[in-house]
Amino acid sequence: MEWQTDSRLARRMALALALSVVGYAVLLGPVFLLFPLSVALVICGVLVAVLGVLVLQADRLAYLATKAIAIDRSDHPDLFDAVDRLAAQADVPRPPVAVIPSDEPNALSAGTGDRTVICVTLGLLKTLDDEQLEAVLAHELAHVKNGDSTVLTVAGFPATVALAALGSALDSMTGTALLLGYFGAAVLVAVLSLPLLLVSLPGTLALSRYREYAADRGAVAITGNPVALAEALAELYGLSAPPDEDLRSMAGFNAFCIVPTRYFGLPWTHPPTHERIRKLRELAAEMERPG
Repeated sequence: MEWQTDSRLARRMALALALSVVGYAVLLGPVFLLFPLSVALVICGVLVAVLGVLVLQADRLAYLATKAIAIDRSDHPDLFDAVDRLAAQADVPRPPVAVIPSDEPNALSAGTGDRTVICVTLGLLKTLDDEQLEAVLAHELAHVKNGDSTVLTVAGFPATVALAALGSALDSMTGTALLLGYFGAAVLVAVLSLPLLLVSLPGTLALSRYREYAADRGAVAITGNPVALAEALAELYGLSAPPDEDLRSMAGFNAFCIVPTRYFGLPWTHPPTHERIRKLRELAAEMERPG
């Protein structure tokens, strides 16, 4: 199977990216309207610096947030060799591999260029068979090949700022804030954050969902085995786990996981799992047809 994304999916991703551009306009427009040019430029500089850290240090942030532990061939030889072989098939340099000490079966990739890491949980290694695990690893390598961590971080930055500002403003709306005189400022921040969130979040979520479909297709291009990925998704989708700290640690990387964490993090970052499985089954039937 060729490494490609169908044209309808590509058009939808382009539309989602366009909505993200609108989000940047809504984010930066009020900055230049409400502040003198020198102050606005400083604020923009801070925002660019924060975005740069999120993009360039995404691998380190993933290690810190998930408590992932880097491994080599001596630690998990089968896992290491599988990533090595699949990376060669995907025509990408083998990224570092790390294991997250969590019983929730999941996987994610984060980083940019040669600073990308693939993380799998102990729960994933215990749950899936070899073919299913390779399909999941191929899905993450497809994200690496497509540069999805960088794309989603940059495209989703306005929504991230809006969520952070709104959350901070709501947390600040207390009796103490009223007494200290900054309750009004918190209300203003909340009011300004809402339009930005309404404009930027739909495009971010749509882009994240469409890129999951594209990574599924990419995984099939690498392994030639859509059934294994469909079975892996069905296995992961059917499992349930009680909410605990190790789920919370992955919540910030919900959009980068192969399946969303069940209890924490931003919802709707992934397409419905049954739809992904259906599309993979259709790919399997298409590949079995003669010619």
